[in-house]
Amino acid sequence: MMAVIAKHWKVDGIILHYNRGCEGLSVGIAENRSGLLKLGYNVMMFEGNMGDEREFDEKATENRTDIFLESLGLKKPL
Repeated sequence: MMAVIAKHWKVDGIILHYNRGCEGLSVGIAENRSGLLKLGYNVMMFEGNMGDEREFDEKATENRTDIFLESLGLKKPL
């Protein structure tokens, strides 16, 4: 389903949230990532916990997102 949506929207990159606070929301995320990569999509994952904000590393996620967007040819606005 994610591949169909990505194709329909003609996306350049996909960001997936691995929610450690809810197994139900995270079931299949790794498989989705693998499938999307096999189809040639650029995919970034980040980890967090919607139930406990202390488990989210904002700075690391921001750095990772910046690198991902730069790999797509985008630059952070000044």
